[in-house]
Amino acid sequence: MWIEHEKRLSRGLAPVGVMWLFRRAATVLLALMLTLCVGTPFVGAQQGENPPDADRQDAEAPGSGTDGDEKKGEEKGGDEKAGKKKKGPSIIPIPIFITEPAIGYGLGAAVGYFHKKKHGADSGEGSLAPAFTADTAAKTGKGQKAPPTVSGVGAAYTDKGTWGVGFAHSASWSRDKIRYKGAIGYAHVVSTFYFNDQPKDFTLNTGLFYQDIKFRIKSSDFFVGAKLVYLSPELVFDEDTDDLPIEHDDKQRNDFGLAVQADYDGRDNTMTPNRGQFVELVAWQHLEALGGETDYWNGSFQVQSFSEMMNKKLVLGLHLDLKSAGGSPPLWGYPWVTMRGIPALRYQNESTAVLETELRWNILERWAAVGFVGTAATRGDVPMFHDESGIVAGGIG
Repeated sequence: MWIEHEKRLSRGLAPVGVMWLFRRAATVLLALMLTLCVGTPFVGAQQGENPPDADRQDAEAPGSGTDGDEKKGEEKGGDEKAGKKKKGPSIIPIPIFITEPAIGYGLGAAVGYFHKKKHGADSGEGSLAPAFTADTAAKTGKGQKAPPTVSGVGAAYTDKGTWGVGFAHSASWSRDKIRYKGAIGYAHVVSTFYFNDQPKDFTLNTGLFYQDIKFRIKSSDFFVGAKLVYLSPELVFDEDTDDLPIEHDDKQRNDFGLAVQADYDGRDNTMTPNRGQFVELVAWQHLEALGGETDYWNGSFQVQSFSEMMNKKLVLGLHLDLKSAGGSPPLWGYPWVTMRGIPALRYQNESTAVLETELRWNILERWAAVGFVGTAATRGDVPMFHDESGIVAGGIG
């Protein structure tokens, strides 16, 4: 069993879960080149990471006092000076370790820049992560922390010859009324499709342009928004295409999609949730009229739930993930089982279902152990894919 340990680089810095996001960014980028669906299910919980304590973050964030608190003005000024001294760097180099069997084992690096908030913004001047205060809590949900504003660039390479480079940006605006994610990158992916359980190796070269924006409905935990993705994949199989169960050529293709999304986010934080629920419904439409090569659709529905137990030492996580596609999707447009312990692309079909559970033990502030188990199934009428059930995987970390 291995146990992950993360150090907080400096007091007042963004949550460690954000650092995990950028270490994971290169792997996600490579996966994005294979799919038109973007998501990070069980993000922090499956890594055993905990965010900084909200009260500490509040104390370290200058300008987080309430209006009219004149008696504590002098004390507040001292806190501001202390916060500035302990603030630490806003540019952080982050190592990347890739252990995805579908693309191989590899290494990479990323650099994350945590943007400072402007004077009078959500978390006060000089704060790198949004502070949790009585004022922001009233505007961002019940006890929630707003996501920080972070930009990053990364690159990675694996032993199978897969590599990728990319730039990503994540932001929270207007006191977490608006959430945004964007990415641009390029990847050379060496992996395997499975046709009726027969492996067929391929190489895929593609660029990626991705946009995601959503808006909070008044002061509730509900969001609505839209997504956009553009891919330019060139898919080449290692063997003669005459032996494949589908018609295929090696030409570069364009894939352009638009999506609408609706979310409910009642988690205490977006990086390493300890309590609360997250529900997301996304519907994609890919059309030739939008600049793509084929017409098809895909959609996803996921539910995450987190509960604290044993005086907050244990966190129980549950995850349901349903995906489906129709029309004339390309190979990368069909959903596949995304579950820890199962290689990407191993089980594909028109529809997939995943149910996972995990138990995280918060041993110390920055140490945690995780046990997880899940099951999955696939269904569809596509001749090149088999219906699968009883797919099971689990482990400890």
